[in-house]
Amino acid sequence: MGRARGKLSKGQPKGSRSASGRKRDRTQESLTPCIGVARRRELYRLPANDVGEASAEERRKRRGRLETDTCDALGRAYIAGLLGAGEHAERRLLAGRKIAAQYWRVLGFPTLDSLARFQPQHPSQPMDPKLERIREDALNIALDMVRARGRDVRRCFDQLVIDPNPDHGPLWLDTIVWAYRQHRTPTERDQTSLSLALEGLDAIA
Repeated sequence: MGRARGKLSKGQPKGSRSASGRKRDRTQESLTPCIGVARRRELYRLPANDVGEASAEERRKRRGRLETDTCDALGRAYIAGLLGAGEHAERRLLAGRKIAAQYWRVLGFPTLDSLARFQPQHPSQPMDPKLERIREDALNIALDMVRARGRDVRRCFDQLVIDPNPDHGPLWLDTIVWAYRQHRTPTERDQTSLSLALEGLDAIA
């Protein structure tokens, strides 16, 4: 049995339609962000609607980059200004992202979910064993440099850079960001964890 005349399919937007069934008004609809994005925008003061001289496309791309940065702990630290300023912070961010990508490319990411596009994936074609060995050796050298700074440095480095924390965590990072939002001084313990993680980043940056 066919669908009743005028009845919409599941998920089909409502509105006046032509005889062919196409929606007459095809103006792009403004979509609201999901709960996770909305929460991160508020917590990290990301602009919901940028204003200024930049074009709408430039503002959209800039806002998209900031929201992508909040999808891992290292990016959230960067957005919050905890990696330092200017090129120094950028260098720390890029070095940490490179190590994280190498790490999960070698080990294989544990799960595939809605954030899969941000996670390193195995290539569809078999990798050259020599190239794979070179990348694994480079990863081990970098991690050895972090490990040489001490066990606590490696632990905090892993929490900030390597451990999957797509929406929140590690706890010490969340509490530091929240403390600054409340115009309070973070606890010495949390600040120490951040300092240890940054020491590990500086070993590879």
